Amino acid sequence: MIVSLNFYYAHPGKEAAVLRQRIRACDVRSALGLPRGQVCAKIEGGDDWPDTLWRLDFPDMAGQHTDMAARAASPDFEAIRLGMRKLYRRFERPLYAGGEDSGNPLRRGDVYAWSGIFCAESACPAVSEILADAGLSALDYQSGGKDVPRFIVCGDPAPVAAGLSALGARLERSLWRVEDPG
Repeated sequence: MIVSLNFYYAHPGKEAAVLRQRIRACDVRSALGLPRGQVCAKIEGGDDWPDTLWRLDFPDMAGQHTDMAARAASPDFEAIRLGMRKLYRRFERPLYAGGEDSGNPLRRGDVYAWSGIFCAESACPAVSEILADAGLSALDYQSGGKDVPRFIVCGDPAPVAAGLSALGARLERSLWRVEDPG
């Protein structure tokens, strides 16, 4: 499965406007016959995490490319993009590989935690092994984005934090509130 994430880093004071614009983008996606995706607002976390994120899981890269083409062909979606560019200071669209399960369905207002693991590429095999040995589910970075987490842990990595730190990896925790569950 390919997990597409859009990371929106709002200009100061524009966090709520970015969130509203992303939900409007989901409305346009729906009108185009595309899945809405899931929109979440950061309620806790460092500057390495965006203020708003959008997530949609695809079975493969072909599905993600088809989705991108449908958006690119839509004047309504392009208008949303133009409006959004005025609201954010940074935008990243990393793709991650994920497991076959998307977890439990989320509702508006639900809160969940992610921990990003930032590490050198040379440390990735060892980090991956530590996570697997601990039974931790993680999204594994594939492409796109700059200075984004190499792994996103969907669980508490505290039991393996010392091992990760010994590899030079840095953990960045965040909490998210679901604003539009898709």
